[in-house]
Parts: sequence; C-alpha cells; structure tokens
Amino acid sequence: MARHRKTLYWGLAATVWCSVAASVVPYWSGRAVNALERQDWHASRVFLGWMLAFTLVAGIGRYLMRNTLIGLSREVEREQRESLYSFLLGRPFAFYEKQRVGDLMSRLGDDVGTVRMATGPGLMSFLQVLSILPVTLGLMFHTSWRLTLAVMLPFCFLALGFYVIGKWSHMVQQKLQLAFSALTTFSHETISGERVVQAFGLEAARVAQFGALSRRHAMLSMKQSVIFSAYAPLSALISGVSLLVLVAYGGSLVVRHALNLGDLTAFTGFLVALAWPMMSMGWSANLFQRAKAGQERLDQLMSSSEPSLPPAEAIRLPEAPVSLRLEGLSHRFETGRGLGPLDLNLAPGDSLAVVGGIGSGKTLLLQALAGLREPQSGRLLMDGEPLSEKTIRRHWAGLGWVPQEAFLFSDTLRTNLAMGRPEATEDEIWEIARVVAMDELIRRLPEGLDTVVGERGVILSGGERQRTALARALLRRPRLLLLDDALSAVDAETESRILENLRGFLGTSTLVLATHRVFVAETCAQVLVLEEGLPIQLGSPEELAAQTGLFARLKRLQSLERELVRGA
Repeated sequence: MARHRKTLYWGLAATVWCSVAASVVPYWSGRAVNALERQDWHASRVFLGWMLAFTLVAGIGRYLMRNTLIGLSREVEREQRESLYSFLLGRPFAFYEKQRVGDLMSRLGDDVGTVRMATGPGLMSFLQVLSILPVTLGLMFHTSWRLTLAVMLPFCFLALGFYVIGKWSHMVQQKLQLAFSALTTFSHETISGERVVQAFGLEAARVAQFGALSRRHAMLSMKQSVIFSAYAPLSALISGVSLLVLVAYGGSLVVRHALNLGDLTAFTGFLVALAWPMMSMGWSANLFQRAKAGQERLDQLMSSSEPSLPPAEAIRLPEAPVSLRLEGLSHRFETGRGLGPLDLNLAPGDSLAVVGGIGSGKTLLLQALAGLREPQSGRLLMDGEPLSEKTIRRHWAGLGWVPQEAFLFSDTLRTNLAMGRPEATEDEIWEIARVVAMDELIRRLPEGLDTVVGERGVILSGGERQRTALARALLRRPRLLLLDDALSAVDAETESRILENLRGFLGTSTLVLATHRVFVAETCAQVLVLEEGLPIQLGSPEELAAQTGLFARLKRLQSLERELVRGA
C-alpha cells in the first residue's frame, strides 16, 4: 500500500468530503423545521436550499470515494497476484515437492480476493465511519449534549458485540479457507487424472469423497454466513434502541421546552446518517477478518525457507559443448535411498548413458545435472566452474532438458516446439521435426504446426508428447542435453530412427541420458551403471558388455526379448 499512498490520500479526502457533507444535511433540516415553527418562510427556503446543495456535494464525494478506493483495491489485487505469480515462478524445484497445485490456486484466487475486498469496500466503509463520527457527534453535542450521551450509550454494546463476533468469524474463516483449499486440490487431481479414475471405475468413490469435502466446505460457509448475518440484526437492534431513547427522552425535552422540535428532527437525521456506517462496521469487520486469514496464508506461503532463484537475464554463451565434473556428489533422502557419492568426468561433446533399475538414482542424477536439485554434499562443476546460485541462470541458458513425463502447454504445437527458442525459423522447426520423426505427424494434423494440442498435449499420444519434448530441447541447440528416459513411450522402429538421427547431434552437445534400454545406451560413448545410487560400472558399451555384471545381463535379456518379438 505504500506505493499507493497518494491515491489513498485522495480516497480519504473524498471520503471526508462525502461524510462531512452528508452529516451536515440533518443540521440544515433542523434549522428549516425551526424556521417553519417560527413561520419564517424565507429562512426555511434558504435552509432547504442548503440541504439540497450539501446533498449534491455528498453525492459527488461518494462517487469520487468509490471510484478512487474501489479502483485502488483492484490495483492492489493485480499487484498482489503478479507478485505472488512471480514468487511462485522463482521457487526452486524442492519447493514444489511440498506444495499442492490446488492449494496454490486457492491462494492465488480466493485468498487474494479476500484481501482485495478488505482494501476496497472494507477500507471505504471503515474510513466512512472514522470521518462521519467526529462531524456528526460534534453537531449532536452542539445541539444537546444530554440527548447525545443518551442516544449513543447503546452503541457501546454494539462495539462489544462486533468484537466477539469478529473473533468467531476469524476462526471459522481460517477453517473455511483450508476446506476450500482441500476441495480445490481434490478437484484438480481428479480432473487431471480422469483417465485413471475412469479406467479403474472410481467415479462413484471420487464423487463420494468430493461430496464429503463439499459438505464440509458448505457447513463452514453456512456457519460463516450465520456469524456474518448476526451483524445486521445487532446493528438494527442497537439502532432501534437508540431511536427509542431519542423519541422517549428527546420528546420529554421538547415537552419541557428544553429542546426545539427542529433540533429533535435534526437528531433523527443524525441517527439515520450514523445508521449505515454503524451497520457497515460489522460488514467491514467481517471483511477484515477474512482478509486477515487470507493474508496469513499468503504470508505463510511467501515465507518459505527455500532461497529464491536469481532473476532471468540475457546471456551470451559459447557454442562449444560444456564439460562436466562431479566430485563426491551425493543426495540422500530420509529413507536412505538416493544418489552417491559419485565422481565423474565428461569432456565437452562427450556422451554418457546412465543405466540402472528402478530407484537406482538415474533421475536424481539428471535433476542434479539440470540444477533442479541441489546436492547435499560434493561439487558439480560446469566448464570448471561450480554450479551455484550465481551461475545457475547461465547453466539453464545452455540446457536442453527432457524429463520422464513430457509436459506440453495448452497451445499450438508450434508454440510448444519453439518455447525454448521463440526466434526459431520455420525451416529450423521442420529440420528438428524430421530428426525426432515428427514430420509425418505434423502433416497429418488438421492445422499442422498451428494445431492446438490441448491441456498437457491431450490430443497427442504418449510417444508423440515425448518426441515433442525432445524436439523442444534439440531446437535450443543446447550445450548440455539431458534425456531422462525420453523415448520410453516410443515404438522400437521409431526409436531406432530417432537414435540414428541423433548421432548427428553427438559432439555438438554434451549428452547425458538415463535409460533402461541397453540398445539406447549403446549410442553413447560411455555407460554408467547405478545400483541403489552407487556407481558399480563405468566404461564403453563394448567394455561393459564383455564384463560380468548388470549391463551384460540386461543386454542378454533384452536381446532375447527382441528376438522373440521378431519371431512373433
């Protein structure tokens, strides 16, 4: 809010303008009634004219107030969403292992929305109360201090009631936002995994679980609504009691000639002027309680312990492939599984295949080489320089990364292919498409490269998504190319064609690929065999095939499998 101080001051000025003008209107009405009582028609017309003028001024002030403060709240909402979105994009890989997408979406949407309501309508109502009370009370005390104390006494109980209701509202709001987060997360997971849900016939079970979460959210929403609905009746009750005191005590003062009839009329107008601000205090208090709970969740998210990534910048890189050196690299989870210690050297343009069983640490090694996961011990050197916070952006600028699960955006195929290099020409895209055996697929698509692939590339098969992700990485002409089982969903014939085409890239990039297929590993100059995160074999494919060990055993089994497939 500090950067919007000037706008806030203008909003405050408009609020004071509106409140002061609205507060003075009952004063002129009282003067007009007193003039009528004296049968002074000219004075009554003058006072009625002042009433009309101040009413018009109050209307203009109200428009400026709403336009300024509501506009300010929208601007704050935009800035907060952009700041939160930028914060999320600057989080490291480890941050997202602890978060749920549905929860993050609820904070971006619902929590930011509650803060916006408090900084707009809530703040406007609060400022109205602060500005209208001094003026109105001053005029009331000027007219009759005894009657003022009498009619304002019930409002002390209103403040106490608002405090108690506000405490309840805050507790329920925290639970409500957690329930909404759980509901959003469950919905996101179910919709994203609808194929698994349908394949296993889990629709009824998921609907039942969704119903339970929905009922809890509805119950808390109803509870919050009940609490919120208590504000208006309490305000109306107190206002009614205050009006009753005004009629009873004020009427007795008029009968005893201690108060003019016009002053009693003015007091009625003063109470009417105070009624809406007093009632809106409960509404604004509820908005502030909701915003407090939402801001606490946002602050909790943005106070994560993971260091933020350095900002992106334009980087010029040498065209030569990168050299890699691992010195005692190690990363272990609490279960004991993980990677290392591992020592390794790769010259520029060299190629390495990482082979091993499930849980052997292949993916973990590639994540460390990609700079996505920081090792617990040891060093990783790129071109002789340690990979650190200062060099990570430079490393990513020359990286081509294809994870196990290819992720595509809900955009055109062209956009997905050129995402890492938007300036790529049409000829360059088609060249890479031929390398990954996608050229025929693109021609079959209804709009070619401009075909929208749907959310996560839903219109493409698993193998087609993998080839798209591989083409996206190759189009960058990376210095370091990391392939994590990037051809696991591709048929053998297409795989052989892609591997043959990839030989032309060997030497132009330093290549590290993780695979469980020996025949894929044989395209590389070196093979590293991992078992439970530890290196058990390292050498050329020919050397390891001649030795007794896991690599030779896998080759015999997969050769037999190929022969059986060919025979069939």
